[in-house]
Amino acid sequence: MQKEELYDILNNRKAFDNQIQEDLKAAVDEYPYFQTAQILYLKSLKETYHPNFEQVLKNVAVSVPDRKKLYHYLQTKHKVTTNTEIVSTEQEEKTVFAFDAEGDNSSKYSLIDKFLASDSGKIKRKSETDNEWQSGENEAVKKSEEEDGEIVSETLATIYLQQKKYEKAISAFEKLSLKYPEKSVYFASRIKEIEDLKNI
Repeated sequence: MQKEELYDILNNRKAFDNQIQEDLKAAVDEYPYFQTAQILYLKSLKETYHPNFEQVLKNVAVSVPDRKKLYHYLQTKHKVTTNTEIVSTEQEEKTVFAFDAEGDNSSKYSLIDKFLASDSGKIKRKSETDNEWQSGENEAVKKSEEEDGEIVSETLATIYLQQKKYEKAISAFEKLSLKYPEKSVYFASRIKEIEDLKNI
């Protein structure tokens, strides 16, 4: 099979006949990894209703990365076109594309196009909401700075100690001692340790 002949088959300028089928079979036998030849040979078998189609399909389907595309390719009819038919087909495709651009698809994107067309610059928040947000943030910071007497853990007390906030650490261990009386000896030793560090 010549290169030009293969291009003619690929571009739908040549119909599948027995000679082309034999040439494709020879190309597949000679070059078993030539996937294009395998697919074209399979297509020619399907078009001519050859009895070996099922067997060849099983062999080709294993090597094809996308079987959906193979399926769609096999389902389309191989139509031989001349140069004038190719030109008219290209014009029809342009017409269909132009219709799609002006038809329903434009309504989907009209909001986006309108936004992009308006030169609004940066999107800014209103000053009222900005002040509310800052005041809310300040309140949250103040609340986090205030010590809540009910939420105390040994980890928190240890963190206070590591941050050298000795008064808060002692207060936390005292609260833990009241909360867990069975560990009061341990917490008392930690408090004494903190007071020794504080006096250094």
